[in-house]
Amino acid sequence: MTCATRQRVEEADKRINELEEDLDKASLLVRHDQLTGALNRRGLEETFDNEVARAQRRKSPLCVAMLDIDNFKKLNDSFGHDAGDAALIHLVTVIRETLRPQDTIARYGGEEFIIILPDTPYLDAQKAIVRLQRELTKRFFLHDNEKVLITFSAGITDYRSDDTQASVTKRADEAMYTAKRAGKNRVVTG
Repeated sequence: MTCATRQRVEEADKRINELEEDLDKASLLVRHDQLTGALNRRGLEETFDNEVARAQRRKSPLCVAMLDIDNFKKLNDSFGHDAGDAALIHLVTVIRETLRPQDTIARYGGEEFIIILPDTPYLDAQKAIVRLQRELTKRFFLHDNEKVLITFSAGITDYRSDDTQASVTKRADEAMYTAKRAGKNRVVTG
């Protein structure tokens, strides 16, 4: 092999490695929300299917919570979209630091998040989300050195043997909207 040929082979190998790294990064982004690092809907679907399969094998409980930041539009209108983005990141950080490592957070929509709580009975899931609410009120979100209280309304439901991801999400969503109508910053089971 000539020196020029060897150099072209080495350059091609280097480029292949770079492309493989780019592909790995792209694969990660396909499953995760770029802003918050939480799973996106695609990542949620995969995780939900895995957790349902595990719960069925173990005959263990599985709960799902849907959270929606209260008055998010007002936050965006008052402080700007950058502050809204930072508030979403703050919420995800508090969730990760408060809940268990096996609990999964996914960004479902603009300011809506789903949390999957494996091996968690219904009442324990409710207690965990209430604890999360309390922790969020203790850890103020700072915007331009101004403390901004962020709250959320949540709906919780348990996985049932005849459920699909859509049916569980619908029940959690309906419970969350009941919490909103009841005055916000509440946890409702459904």
